[in-house]
Amino acid sequence: VAVANIALFAFNLIPAFPMDGGRVLRAVLAIPMGFTRATRAAAVVGQGLAIILGFLGLFGNPFLILIAVFIFFAASGEAGYVLARDLTRGYLAMHAMITRFEALSPLDTIDDAADLLLRTTQQELPVVDGAGRLRGVLIRADIVRALAERGGATPVVEVMTRDLGQVRETAPLDGVMAEVAKQRSGIVGVVDTVGRLVGYVSSENLSEMMAIREARALRAR
Repeated sequence: VAVANIALFAFNLIPAFPMDGGRVLRAVLAIPMGFTRATRAAAVVGQGLAIILGFLGLFGNPFLILIAVFIFFAASGEAGYVLARDLTRGYLAMHAMITRFEALSPLDTIDDAADLLLRTTQQELPVVDGAGRLRGVLIRADIVRALAERGGATPVVEVMTRDLGQVRETAPLDGVMAEVAKQRSGIVGVVDTVGRLVGYVSSENLSEMMAIREARALRAR
């Protein structure tokens, strides 16, 4: 038991995410570099160690290869999360939401949804009632599957994803990003003070916004 505990302690000190050693390395690097740059540097170190472990694992230890894969993707995920949080800091849902979109009515059919899919560039179609409230969403995959399995006359309310996440226009964008990640459809509705849909935030739109912000930041350096 003592040997196992010592081995776990030593393993946890490896300077790579998600082990504590990676967080210690980031804390040390953050003093001269700042948190975001330190996270990137620590992630690179962790990925380098993962490559070394993976190479050593090729000589008869497949367990090392599994550990290497785990460390490599964990480091990449940590760096991506911190970068996304940094790029969205200070922004609200209203700054990233899509405001020009076509919507479906609860009375529409899958054929109506398919026609709208062809006429627009949208990959997701909100379903909005007469009071302007979001009732659900149809994504492209749902529409195609419903056409094949149920037929075009099927009401959209039988196929749409219900209980969609909704946020206010003034919600912090980093929180919105976390909410989008929870949604199977990859979108979150943005509503005003009385609950009417004014836009929506999609994972694709968030990615585009972060790419634009990162490009502007690089240009400003």
